[in-house]
Amino acid sequence: MERDELKSIVENVLLAADQPVNVAELEKIFLNTAEKNDLQVILEELKEEYQSRNLQILEVADGYQLCTRHEFNEWIRKFLKLDRSSRLSQPSLDTLSIIAYKQPLTRQEVDDIRGVDSSGVVKTLLEKKVIGPAGRKKVPGRPIMYRTTQKFLEYFGLKDLSDLPTLEDLKEELEGDDPPLQSQIEFANADASESVVTEDEENTSPE
Repeated sequence: MERDELKSIVENVLLAADQPVNVAELEKIFLNTAEKNDLQVILEELKEEYQSRNLQILEVADGYQLCTRHEFNEWIRKFLKLDRSSRLSQPSLDTLSIIAYKQPLTRQEVDDIRGVDSSGVVKTLLEKKVIGPAGRKKVPGRPIMYRTTQKFLEYFGLKDLSDLPTLEDLKEELEGDDPPLQSQIEFANADASESVVTEDEENTSPE
């Protein structure tokens, strides 16, 4: 297979994919007809080329994703008729940041840090799949511990957890712009019972 053809295929796969694509996944579709190193180089080349285009390729959640640029979010949101229900609420963001920086930890440990009951918030984050179970803590009662997921990395556009900003940077970001639009689109397409969450609902205990 010619290299230009290989590059075109990879580019189209990125366009069609609804989640980040990594080299291992690309290797499978080419059935050993493309070298891993070649695929990695092609991904990096495409990432560089798209820096001057109206779309962008980002390294997210240990993979590569072709996505829209943040400066066009307002227009895309209008077209898709997205509203605040497609975003995480402030209590959810507060809880998610605690879990991200302290993981793994139990819901009670989250409650102790926040100073309020976090049952409803944790339920919301589990429904949106940005956190998940991380085993049980070896203490009486063996409560479930929670950690962030690949979906969390995708939502915030992070390559891995080492890309987490400092706590001060995170505070500024949460008080400023919205998270990446791709995640808002996905949340907006979720079941309405999972997308529309009020602060009152978040302060109730899960069933």
